[in-house]
Amino acid sequence: MLPVGIHLSFWQTKWSYCLLPTINLTREAGFDVCEFPLLQVEQLPLEQLRRALQENQMLASCCVGLNETQDITSPKDSVRKQGIQFLRKCLEAAHFLESPVLAGVTYAPWGFFPSDDLLERRKNSVTSLKEVARIAQDNGVTLCLELVNRFEGYLLNTVDQGLEFLAEIDSPAVKLHLDTFHMNIEEDNIADAIRKAGEKIGHIHCVDNNRKAPGQGHIQWDPIFKAINETQYDGFIVAEVFVNPAGEVGRGLSIWRSLAPDLMGTAKETASFLKKGLQDVQP
Repeated sequence: MLPVGIHLSFWQTKWSYCLLPTINLTREAGFDVCEFPLLQVEQLPLEQLRRALQENQMLASCCVGLNETQDITSPKDSVRKQGIQFLRKCLEAAHFLESPVLAGVTYAPWGFFPSDDLLERRKNSVTSLKEVARIAQDNGVTLCLELVNRFEGYLLNTVDQGLEFLAEIDSPAVKLHLDTFHMNIEEDNIADAIRKAGEKIGHIHCVDNNRKAPGQGHIQWDPIFKAINETQYDGFIVAEVFVNPAGEVGRGLSIWRSLAPDLMGTAKETASFLKKGLQDVQP
């Protein structure tokens, strides 16, 4: 069965909050994978984190989103170079933590909607990612491009757009990152879109339509699990569930009310739900 994980910001209220305790919490909840946010990659105690992963017998995945100072779509060469260097640090950190992927909004700033030429920005992103792809390949990490809904990004919203973008980058080190929360908004049929992405899928986030845990909204999960199985995807299934309105993390993710009564209880239910759903579609 595919390894199942949770994004560690599920436990955070501050972006700077030490992630070490969350590794044990994630294991206790029944997950196999800890997904590390690398927004502040230079401040992470990577050696301690890797040791804690080994002690808890947990796997790692890594995820990040660019900001405007790291904008690889920018018309300014200096800004694009800064973004490429940031992605290099993230890829090196992912390699150190033995994560097979660096996923997330790795191709443009998350939540940023520029007023200038979007086609030119798209070209800049492709050119930049060709360079980043070589860095990813050198580190043995797959760079994954998260398809996000139109209210969080303008460049890649659908699988069709993502596949076209991949064809232009033309690197085996770059794949798609699918997220069911975003797909519920942008795709006509989530399962069909998963099948269309096929072998180009590098990472999957499972979360319901309302940002709650899978099974706590209106998304139909059986067809999704079946489609994932049909693609012969062999990566991680990670719950990017954000339910806590507390602190800067809750505000930053637009969580304005509590979406779960108990974090550990929700985490345990999520791990169980995903593992059962994936197991039920096994031949």
